[in-house]
Amino acid sequence: MINHSISGDSVEISKASILFAACLFAVVFTSRVLTSTSVYFADGPLHVAAVQDHTYILQAPGYWLFTRIAGLFPDPQFGISIMNWLFSAGGAAAFYLAIRKLVSEKVARAAAIAYASVYFAWFSGNIHSTYASQLFFPVAVFLCLLQYRENYKVSGLIGASVLFALGAGFRPSDGAFFAPAFLSELLKAKRKHILTSIAVIAVICLSWLAPQKIASAHTAESAQTNTQHQLFGVASGVLFSGFSPYAAADVLRYFLPLGLALFPLLPLAFKSKKDVFLWLWILPGTLFFLFIYISESPYLDFLLAPYLILAATNALVSERRKVLLFLFCAAFNLVFYFGWRPVAFSNPRLQSAEYVVEAYLGRHTYWCVQHHYQPVARDLLHFPPFKR
Repeated sequence: MINHSISGDSVEISKASILFAACLFAVVFTSRVLTSTSVYFADGPLHVAAVQDHTYILQAPGYWLFTRIAGLFPDPQFGISIMNWLFSAGGAAAFYLAIRKLVSEKVARAAAIAYASVYFAWFSGNIHSTYASQLFFPVAVFLCLLQYRENYKVSGLIGASVLFALGAGFRPSDGAFFAPAFLSELLKAKRKHILTSIAVIAVICLSWLAPQKIASAHTAESAQTNTQHQLFGVASGVLFSGFSPYAAADVLRYFLPLGLALFPLLPLAFKSKKDVFLWLWILPGTLFFLFIYISESPYLDFLLAPYLILAATNALVSERRKVLLFLFCAAFNLVFYFGWRPVAFSNPRLQSAEYVVEAYLGRHTYWCVQHHYQPVARDLLHFPPFKR
């Protein structure tokens, strides 16, 4: 965990901080409501169809919990929107409350504003898919772990366990990616608290995993609901295809969105004191994305918080400079999200830039949400499908 919390230097959350978190929640929630539109992107239509068919299963690893909750609403599209608006707003508030325990009020507020403004994270709150849950559950778990480290009361660890198990239910891959970081902290807890945490996680995971398995068994396309089959069907990273154009595209889909969104902050993050917990949060998902598979930029929502925390806790940079960099990051993302429009270059030498901007970056912006615009580089380049 962050050294500040272990040494007891973390701060108590004041009423002013709680008020700011509430205001941030309201602003982010409202912004997502006002910029969303109808279902169209990625697996969104499949989620709605799964609810309407009462199967609640799309593909491995299932997403049963997410789709089943959407099915509790009269309109599943509205149900998914409500969840993603809440995840976006709740994630921003939880991120602020967590980072406020580690840095000053000014830095924490600027960092939270940046976290709420990253263009592909904003996009996640606008669309009908499971990406936005990544903005909430990991940072909420982190907040509970910080609280546990302050007083070693079992309630903090139980809260972290509940949130971890629920987050894994909404996106099982996120549960797997976050497990090493969570386990590293769990092993530092009191023995009886560890046993309590394991019991809580087991009960909650069984409550969504058992019905998910039952639903998968009754699905006609059984191969599609087999995790191993699904993974090998989509994997195109270097471990599966070697250094192919598709593997290079996967690498671009990791570095380009993060580079564009966080370029003012990355020098701070990489020069910050290396924290084991944060890098255990970052590395499993990163290695999976780079070497096995990555689909869309919103998959990177899961990795935003630790990068921003590393930047905010950099002790070598003044608070004033950090505040300015975080606010510049937020402003740049807002300008890009609302200002981007499709571009077309007549010069053939510049067409590759068009492909990169449209297919990897610009497609996750407000204009694309409103126009249901989702170009794919493969299609723009007339690139043949990858074959093993």
